[in-house]
Amino acid sequence: MSVKTDVSSVIVNTDCLAKVFGVTSRYVNQLAKGGVLERRAPGRWPLETNVIKYIEFLRSGKSDPEGQESKSIYWEERAKHEAAKREMAELNLAKLKNQMHDAADVEMVMTNMLTVFRNRILGIPQKLAPKLISMNNLAEISSIIETELMEALSELKDYDPTLFMVEDGGNEQDDDSDENGEAVQQDS
Repeated sequence: MSVKTDVSSVIVNTDCLAKVFGVTSRYVNQLAKGGVLERRAPGRWPLETNVIKYIEFLRSGKSDPEGQESKSIYWEERAKHEAAKREMAELNLAKLKNQMHDAADVEMVMTNMLTVFRNRILGIPQKLAPKLISMNNLAEISSIIETELMEALSELKDYDPTLFMVEDGGNEQDDDSDENGEAVQQDS
């Protein structure tokens, strides 16, 4: 049996080249499409040339074309996910510091406040009519009406942030959740 020492003219098929590289035949074809490997004809590969090219490819630190794209997409999505988690944490912190409130809470408090104010304003004529019916002095009538209106308006001027602190039904992530939002069991 003779042993060949010169492999410069050896042509191998796709399966053989894949076996030499320790990869799949599909991956060999992907490398050829990516310009890494040289193909003489369909399924025919010059061994020496492609071994050299594959070693250079590995030394360059480039990964497979398909894998590189999927890694890029992975890191993009991971960055978006982390940005969303950060934004949620900032919103929760602002809420805890009472610097931000849920729209539903604000709507409920403001609706209640404005309903009380509306009822108070609408009640002024009935409240003042008996007092003013016998009065003839325009300045005195005006003063009484103004005093009553100022009392009604004073309810709107007193902002109290605690009005917006409404207990929620457990929708928020609290201290009993881990970083993924999953419930953590506490020892009693």
